[in-house]
Amino acid sequence: MKFAILLYTVVSATAALAQANGGRPAVQNIVMVSFNDVVLRTTEAQKALSNLQTQYAPRQSQLQTLNGEVEALRKKLDNAGEKATDGERATDAATLDRKEKQLQRQAEDLRQDSQSESQQVFQRVAQKVYAFLQTYAQQKGYSAVIERGSDASPVVWYAADNLDVTDQLIKAYDAQSGANAPQPRLNPSNPGTTRAPESLPNSPSHRP
Repeated sequence: MKFAILLYTVVSATAALAQANGGRPAVQNIVMVSFNDVVLRTTEAQKALSNLQTQYAPRQSQLQTLNGEVEALRKKLDNAGEKATDGERATDAATLDRKEKQLQRQAEDLRQDSQSESQQVFQRVAQKVYAFLQTYAQQKGYSAVIERGSDASPVVWYAADNLDVTDQLIKAYDAQSGANAPQPRLNPSNPGTTRAPESLPNSPSHRP
């Protein structure tokens, strides 16, 4: 359905331009871009997300230590057998239960905090990339810039490779922002970094 609407829009625009040119076919310059990919791969976003990883590193280290304590207690209880008294087993079981709940709570807090701040980074950079895209598209003389989506969730089912300007847009944005130094690509599975969802309610991928 989404593709049909997109195709209808492009065809309608072509027909309108053809009529404006006296019935002659209008030359179109339509390109594709993966907007979320652009935002997350800018040097600005990579630096900000890297800073978040550093910020959350101590909390992640605490979780790893606590997880080690939980695993040690589980192993102790499993191997206790008849060597431990009922009172010792009860004490260790209570301690294990308390630490497991603490681990779950702290892990959830870290996940929520890191996702929230990562989302804020994405939204901040996305607004700036969207504004830049308007000027960039006009300078390049594009008739339309269409969201291509991701391989997992494509918006356009096929487009020639030379129509995708994602990489060019990233380079142009980094150049104008003064952030040309290459940054290491972040692993979204690491704590403190989350992959932005494909659709955001306030994302510039939906025209403000």
